[in-house]
Amino acid sequence: MPRTALRSLMLVSILALLAVVVGAQAPNAKPADKITAGFVVHILERDHMAKPKIDDETAKKWCKTFLKDLDPQKYYFEKSDITEFMAQATTLDDKIRDGDLEFAKQVLERFLKRSDERLATVTEILDSKEKPNFTVDESYDEDPDTYDFPADSAEAKERWRKRVKLELLQLKVADKVEGAEAVKRLIVRYKDRNRAVHQFDMSDLLEIYLTALTKTFDPHSSYMNAKSFEDMMGQTLHLSLEGIGASLQSEDGFAVVKEIVPGMAADKDGRIQPDDKIVGIQKEDGSEIDLVEKKLSDVVRFIRGPRGTKVRLIVQPAGTKERKVYELTRQKVELKEQHAKGQVIETKDDQGKVHKVGVIALPAFYGDTRAILRGDPDAVSATSDCRKLLKDFKAKGVDAVMFDLRGNGGGLLQEAVTLSGLFINEGPVVQAKGPDGIRLYEDDDAGTAWDGPLVVLIDHFSASASEIFAGVIKDYGRGLIIGDSSTYGKGTVQQIVELNEVLRGKDYPPLGALKLTIQQFYRANGESTQVKGVTPHIHIASLRDQADFGEGKMDSAMKFDKIEARPHDMYNRVPTDLIAMLDSRSLDRRKADPKFQKQEERIKKFAERKARHTISLNEAKFKSEFMPDEDGDGNEDKPKDKAKKKRHAERPAWEPDFYNDEITRILNDYLTLGSKALASAPVHAEPTR
Repeated sequence: MPRTALRSLMLVSILALLAVVVGAQAPNAKPADKITAGFVVHILERDHMAKPKIDDETAKKWCKTFLKDLDPQKYYFEKSDITEFMAQATTLDDKIRDGDLEFAKQVLERFLKRSDERLATVTEILDSKEKPNFTVDESYDEDPDTYDFPADSAEAKERWRKRVKLELLQLKVADKVEGAEAVKRLIVRYKDRNRAVHQFDMSDLLEIYLTALTKTFDPHSSYMNAKSFEDMMGQTLHLSLEGIGASLQSEDGFAVVKEIVPGMAADKDGRIQPDDKIVGIQKEDGSEIDLVEKKLSDVVRFIRGPRGTKVRLIVQPAGTKERKVYELTRQKVELKEQHAKGQVIETKDDQGKVHKVGVIALPAFYGDTRAILRGDPDAVSATSDCRKLLKDFKAKGVDAVMFDLRGNGGGLLQEAVTLSGLFINEGPVVQAKGPDGIRLYEDDDAGTAWDGPLVVLIDHFSASASEIFAGVIKDYGRGLIIGDSSTYGKGTVQQIVELNEVLRGKDYPPLGALKLTIQQFYRANGESTQVKGVTPHIHIASLRDQADFGEGKMDSAMKFDKIEARPHDMYNRVPTDLIAMLDSRSLDRRKADPKFQKQEERIKKFAERKARHTISLNEAKFKSEFMPDEDGDGNEDKPKDKAKKKRHAERPAWEPDFYNDEITRILNDYLTLGSKALASAPVHAEPTR
């Protein structure tokens, strides 16, 4: 037998043995897990805005969602697995009320077994003497809705053969990596994925299982285990953690440093660098905690700790086998890359007049609600940060403000309300309808922080609170909105229900929290932002317009509807005739611009490939369809400095590229052609009936 074939056979045998000995083991439920499961069902039925009933029909949908969440691309489970699991589906609603989680454990055990088998298959494919032929005319199916789970292991192997071939082709064309290096990368990648699922503990499984249940009613309700809840409260809303200030990524069983947060402990110390591996923690008595092949979230928790305390990290510097011990003092890590950023830029119109523009880039609607309610002047708040930036812009004499919400997925509802109030005098911001009726959120703080020309930038990633803000600006006629064909379309309100708070007085360990959909948003004009989102005044086409994401693409998304409009001020800063002129001039420029012409071709190619649901595995055809940038923002024309990656926190609020340059030209037109409209005073408008 050839040596390569023998090595492959031995490796497959070892992995198969591991699947039997290790892979079939799933974590056992604890009493607290069972209490959590039953209580989540109770709260869902009591407090979700849909007032759902968890019955046999719900259970069937829940079972499908759980299986899909574990294996969305249908690469691991086989058809017989699905048939076996679905036969039990109608029992899940009864079992969960008793805290019975055996079904979740059974499914995970099968998934671990299949994951080991698929890793053996991938290794066999990559280790094969027969290398992939990129001249053959075959294709890869990229839409799992068009195919079923594999009938058996042979069909699964063929599916994986094509997937591995695609990934090798992507590495070859996109990263210029092929041969042994490409094979090595893929083996590491799939070992990492297999290791990650084997590191699931019961809290991870419970989170996936109960979230699959909540998602049967709407896509935004979810269960967070205690660790996820802690991370969400610190990182997502308060924008701070306590640790050393380094982001990590799991690679080949190691926690690898990917980015250093400027100004924080690791940055000030200077010894830890990107691509270094953190392999352990040295305790005060000199003993060590080994962090190799540990779950990344657990590694992070070993490193984190109260500010002022010390941690001794055992580090393997990049490219070496050395082990060094670095002692660092933990401090509060401000996630400044998620704070509002401001920048003043200058643009020149067709007549040569220079305009000063203040740009605010806001990645999220963040805020420390408890500190704000206490009246803490240093409380983290998106509104407070933007108010300071606007004050600075006014001091510098800017002619206009651009508010960039591209990529902003939302955040706190109250921040959307108060931030909107910086640009309108007073009036309704958003209406929220729930089981108990309609609640109106108003800006009751008279005056504005900025009453001059305003442009708001959106894309399909602008969601939730971003859509509330953009909706206010549009309904009030307060400013010009530019961007993708619409925002994301998330028009629902979620409430965080901390389970231990509800069970106050009972001695339970941390049980996590339920993020529960309790209301639906409506703009001042009465329209929901749900599914349809907010559309721009000026649409600049992008690849995102063609992509299959957005609220309307999600399972169980709630429907768009309307309620009664509310009277509000109308600023009349974007009259219809002015929008038509601005749009026409922009379209003429884009038609004559080679970069926008190239962008149109890329959009056309993307749409054609999307309609086919396949990707060619023929190298020549793949290259002809290859689109290296997600949305062609012009960065492909900028020099690449691979030796020094710019840190997120160091990126400016505004960077010129062909897309952004067109936005500034539209702004220039707005300031010149719209001078009369921009000088108009607001009038009070009653809603049309």
